Amino acid sequence: MSNKPLRRQLLMASTILWIATSTAFADSPLKLRVSGRNQIPIQSRMIQIPSDAGQPIIVTAIASDPMSETIAVAGDDNHIRIISGTSLKTIRTLRGHRDRIRTLAFDPSGNRLVSAGNDGQVIVWDCKDAYAIRQRMEGTPAMARVRFSPSGGEMAAVGFDNEVYIMGRRASANSSRDQASGSPIRRATMLCECRDLRAVSYSDDETLLAIAGRSGDLHLFDVESGRLVGEHPIHSGRIDDLAFARGSNLAISVGEDGRIVSFDTAAEKIVRRTKVTSGKLFAIAMLDSQLAAVAGSDNVIRIVNIDSGKVVRSLEGHLGSVPTLAATGGYLFSGSFDATLRRWAIADLKPSDERIAEKNNGEKRE
Repeated sequence: MSNKPLRRQLLMASTILWIATSTAFADSPLKLRVSGRNQIPIQSRMIQIPSDAGQPIIVTAIASDPMSETIAVAGDDNHIRIISGTSLKTIRTLRGHRDRIRTLAFDPSGNRLVSAGNDGQVIVWDCKDAYAIRQRMEGTPAMARVRFSPSGGEMAAVGFDNEVYIMGRRASANSSRDQASGSPIRRATMLCECRDLRAVSYSDDETLLAIAGRSGDLHLFDVESGRLVGEHPIHSGRIDDLAFARGSNLAISVGEDGRIVSFDTAAEKIVRRTKVTSGKLFAIAMLDSQLAAVAGSDNVIRIVNIDSGKVVRSLEGHLGSVPTLAATGGYLFSGSFDATLRRWAIADLKPSDERIAEKNNGEKRE
């Protein structure tokens, strides 16, 4: 007997499943795998954002404000959408970039949004004044990452060369240029041996600036003096993103070798190096002082305990690479080449024993 009717039925079923999971504003329970065992499905809210032409945009960068009230989403049409963190509806569209936007960040107060990308622009938007452009830096190479310092007093940006650009209070104090035009002071205060930089992050105490890129080395600079204080080989390939664990000296990095690395910047040594995928890792977001979300080319988001190096949750649902993550205010946001944005409740992503402990502690406090 021919299997052709059965094959057609299976093909139709898979097509229906694709349409169902791709519908805008759909609540989609996802299959959750932890160490090979099926667990309770994790709910995520998924949307697609239409371009001016009506086609869904591919998400290239996302950022969330400190309370997750506002989400900034960059698409492959070179525009930024400001989205309500509650309804996930678009509030405003920001235009100003001429090429792919690779990075977005809100300052700690949520009053400013910074964007940068392939057009060599770094643009600062005023969130309290209808997102008017307040500052603009132009003429740099393509930019890969920009981050505010924990105090919000300055920004550091890196791109596809070996210069690190510092903008803000410290750069202003060390420059004789006038700011009357409203443009930010631009000064390349630091140089790396690596000529393809992809990641930058300030330590919580704002004493160190960690920088990384194609070489797989972690470059540590003293923030006050701009002096290089350490270079450490920690990955076997390009490092694409890094972040400091909250309230600690640990720099947590992910790279194209599929590894997540914890590096103690005080002891100057690798604490833990764990391979979590055979693919590439592009993004990391700290969920709390112990858990990190990482994602990359295999479409899966993994929740990693940085103390043990173990993957405690694996979230499947995206159908394309996940190049960008953001986590604030109780939510994790993920953007993908499958032209979707997903929102996850961080409380649902924690191991069940940790959630039980938090609940019990809350009951004791009442």
